[in-house]
Amino acid sequence: MKSARLSFYSLVLFVSALWFSSCNKEKNASKPDMAYNYFPLKVNQETIYNVDSTVYNDFNNSVTLFQFQLKDIVLSKYKDAEGYEAYRVERYKKTSTQDWFFQKLITRRIINNRAEEVLDNRRYVRLVFPPSLQSAWNGNLYNDMDVWRHEITAIDVPLTIGTNKLDSTLNITQYKEVNLIREDIYLETYAKNVGLVVKEVKAIDKDISTGRTRRGFMYKMQLASFSAK
Repeated sequence: MKSARLSFYSLVLFVSALWFSSCNKEKNASKPDMAYNYFPLKVNQETIYNVDSTVYNDFNNSVTLFQFQLKDIVLSKYKDAEGYEAYRVERYKKTSTQDWFFQKLITRRIINNRAEEVLDNRRYVRLVFPPSLQSAWNGNLYNDMDVWRHEITAIDVPLTIGTNKLDSTLNITQYKEVNLIREDIYLETYAKNVGLVVKEVKAIDKDISTGRTRRGFMYKMQLASFSAK
């Protein structure tokens, strides 16, 4: 009888030890990395971009080149109308003839594992978390534009832009339609701890017989500098 009691107590102690060990492991297990730092939001964060833009005009057969800089400054954090934490971003522009001047207000937030940006009174879904090569979503889910199926085409790739060495970047094809008379290509690249580092747009009409660009524009915006105080 005494032996049976000892066996029972030993079993209880063994099961208790297993349960305690399991609880400790669960408690100490690290949370999965959602990679939110691909879309960092921090007050006083400042990003400057170099922009090259080419505009084609078939009315007078002109090709006009524009070069300027854009600067995004995260000014403050606040509760938006829905009660979520959001960030106010002011964008400034600088040209060869004019120093920095205010251009527009942007708001950004991360909610329900998606990164949202309100730009020109339209809300866009810029990223989903955790990002992966299987990630796909409608970037225009919360605005009145057509469905644009965004896809991540590369992730955690090192990239150098000028003097900026970026350890991990991801590429997004936001929209792509190419045929004999039209090309629409919208691409973005994000870097960990920086956010958007490259934006490329190609929206042109072509001559069907020669393939020559008739009208439209090409636009490339890429990181010049970044600071987070």
